[in-house]
Amino acid sequence: MEKEKRNNKLMLFVAIFLLLISLIAFLISWNIDSITSLQKQEIPVSVIISNYSAYNISKNQTDLNLGILKTGVFGERNLSISNDYSFKSVFEFEIRGDIAPLMVYPSVVILEPNEDRDVIFRTKVIGNESFGQYSGVIFVKIKKFIEE
Repeated sequence: MEKEKRNNKLMLFVAIFLLLISLIAFLISWNIDSITSLQKQEIPVSVIISNYSAYNISKNQTDLNLGILKTGVFGERNLSISNDYSFKSVFEFEIRGDIAPLMVYPSVVILEPNEDRDVIFRTKVIGNESFGQYSGVIFVKIKKFIEE
């Protein structure tokens, strides 16, 4: 009887310990992105598909406006990025929104310390897109480069 109680307590202790370890592992993996990211930015991006083309020359530096494009025309804008850290950094890009299928861009760019680079974001208006405005957001994550 005594041995059975001790085994039950030990089993309960092991179960609680494993539950805590699992909970900690889950929380770390769920929140790992915010732990490893140095910086995050969101940049609005938009284009209008029409029966004529016109570039938007805007002084607004807070968005990436690709102007008005007609079918069969490609448009592009540069996004200047800079690694101000004293170590290699990884810039990860992801576009969400209805503009995402129209965009061609690098998903990852690695910069050396104090390096600057222009990243090209292109649209591809092939012909089966409806006229109208397409918009979204470029999500930029900056992370420390880790050699594997």
